[in-house]
Amino acid sequence: MLPIERQRQIVEQLTNHGRVLVAELVNLCQVSQETIRRDLSMLEKQGILQRSHGGAVITQRNIGPSTAGKADLSEHELAFSQRINENVPQKMQIAKRALDFISPGDCLLLDSSSTCWFLARQLPDIELTVLTNSLRTVQTLAAKGNIRTICLGGQYSSRYEDFKGVVAEHPLKEFLINKIFFSCSSLGNDGYLREGNENNAHLKQQMLLASERKFLLMDASKFLKPSFARICHYRDVDILITDTLKDKELQQELAWNGVNIIDCSQRQSTMQIMNF
Repeated sequence: MLPIERQRQIVEQLTNHGRVLVAELVNLCQVSQETIRRDLSMLEKQGILQRSHGGAVITQRNIGPSTAGKADLSEHELAFSQRINENVPQKMQIAKRALDFISPGDCLLLDSSSTCWFLARQLPDIELTVLTNSLRTVQTLAAKGNIRTICLGGQYSSRYEDFKGVVAEHPLKEFLINKIFFSCSSLGNDGYLREGNENNAHLKQQMLLASERKFLLMDASKFLKPSFARICHYRDVDILITDTLKDKELQQELAWNGVNIIDCSQRQSTMQIMNF
C-alpha cells in the first residue's frame, strides 16, 4: 500500500470517528507501528490531526458540519478581493495554458475562483458562450462583444463576489456545457477536492455534473492540504493544469486515476492529451 493510500485511510477513520489508535491502524493497513507513526507525523504537520498517546485526534478545524456547536469554518476563507492578490504569476500562467483547450463555439462554465477570473481576463474575443456565477467574471467579459455571457443568479455574496444556491444551480440543466474550468481550496491526502464553504462545494458538484469535460486549475500551494467541504474525488477530473507538481507520488496517483496533468513548469505535459 502506497503512503498516500494509507494516509487516505487514516483521514477517513478520523473523519468517521474523530480519533484513531496506532494499533488499529497497524491492523487496518498491515504495516509496522513505525510506518503508521511516520504517517501520523506527516498528517500532523499538515494540520489534519493532533497526535496523542497511542494515536491521534482530528483537529478542531477539520471537524465536519454534523458536529454541533462548532464554528463556521467558512469564516476563515479569504475574501475574493484578497485571493486575487495571492500567487498572481502562477494563476496567470495556469490561465494562459488553459486557453489551449478553448475553441470557437465552445460553451464554457467558469466557477467563481480567482484563477478562473484570471482566465476570463485572458479569453480572446471569439465566439463563445460562458456561464458563470462570478460577478467579477461577468464584468470582465462584458467588454468582449463576441462572447455571450450568462450569469447564474442566486443569493449574492459580497465576500466572495458570486452567486450561489438553488437559483444558481437550476440553469445548469438547460445548457449543453462542453467544458468546465474550476478551482478549489485544496486537494487533500484523501484524494478529494475540497472547499472551505459547503455552499460553494455543493454548487461546484452540480457544475461538474452538468459539464462534459472537467478542467481543474490549481496552483501548487493547494496540494495535499486540509479543507472543509468535499466536492469530488480527483478521479472525476479530466485535466489538471498547475504551475508545478513536484510530488512524484501524487503525480503517479493522479495518472493512475486517469487524470491528465499539464505542468506549466514542464515543456510537455506528463500525459498526451487527445480529443480535447
